[in-house]
Amino acid sequence: MVLLVLVITSYRQTIFAYPGGGGSYVVSRENLGETPSLVAGASLLVDYILTVAVSVSAGVAAITSAFPALRPERVEICLGFIALMTVANLRGLKESGRLFAGPTYVYILALGALISVGLFRLATGSLEPLAPNTEALNELTGGNELTGLTVLIFLRAFSSGAVALTGVEAISNGVPAFKKPESKHAATTLLLMGTILATSSSGSRCSQAGCDRRRTRVRPCCRSWVEKCSTARPCRTTSSSSPRSRS
Repeated sequence: MVLLVLVITSYRQTIFAYPGGGGSYVVSRENLGETPSLVAGASLLVDYILTVAVSVSAGVAAITSAFPALRPERVEICLGFIALMTVANLRGLKESGRLFAGPTYVYILALGALISVGLFRLATGSLEPLAPNTEALNELTGGNELTGLTVLIFLRAFSSGAVALTGVEAISNGVPAFKKPESKHAATTLLLMGTILATSSSGSRCSQAGCDRRRTRVRPCCRSWVEKCSTARPCRTTSSSSPRSRS
């Protein structure tokens, strides 16, 4: 969250300083020189590739979770969405913006409804934690037991955080596409986008934290579903009063 505030503040200043559009490459070239600008440009190329890879993969994973029959064709679906995004962006900045505006608004409304319902059910005590998806877990771990934090978990957290901050620079690059006064409208849009990002991430995290607390209350001697019971007391569940042996 702190990083999001810093990035939003920095690009808001860039929007007013470069009303003709200025991203990391342009700003670093004019203020720091050629070498830093090349580093920034290379970083942006990697960032854009990772953004497409992570975003499309996450979207297709959500689709296949709702329609399991499509799971064997998930790679082909990902490639199809990438091709669709490529063709749409080749039409130009304003045209692609109009094309993607509808799905973006639907996503924001759906996410807002999800967070609102989740927080309401958390407040009323009716939000239950979901059972782990053993099939997906076995696919990820190769059937082995998942113990402790691995490098893969850190990489996933980094990629998720990077995707959350990716679209910030797009506004500073596209300032001329806004209505006059361009800088003012672009800065307002940037602020609204940062607010949506902060609200959605914190809201979803609050719902997840509530599920974690409920899971801990259900099985007091187990801190999470990836840990074994480490105490001598048997675990008890709310649905049965018979003790179970320690793993």
